[in-house]
Amino acid sequence: MNLQDYGALIREYRKKSKLTQQQLAAQTGLNRVTISLIETGAIPEIGVRKLSRLCMRLGLAIQIVPSHNPQLPELLQRADAERAKGLEETSRILSQIIIKPKQGNKNHE
Repeated sequence: MNLQDYGALIREYRKKSKLTQQQLAAQTGLNRVTISLIETGAIPEIGVRKLSRLCMRLGLAIQIVPSHNPQLPELLQRADAERAKGLEETSRILSQIIIKPKQGNKNHE
């Protein structure tokens, strides 16, 4: 999510709470213009304290979770592990195959 997405969510929950921007600003100790900038995504950054006050008032939670965007070294490591696993599985399967010579006609004249 980006700041515009957060702002849209804050606006949605403010409206569900039947609050004006001025009322929300008064209840959170923020400026109405700041609320407007946050809701429109026009603010360059939101401090954690401001965001926390807004979220607490609107019944939203801030959650920090691991990123789901792995970096190149992690992707390479995963690929190597998958390749090794595939080679092990292939070796296991091949070791179980018994190759017998083809039985042909034994006509000796």
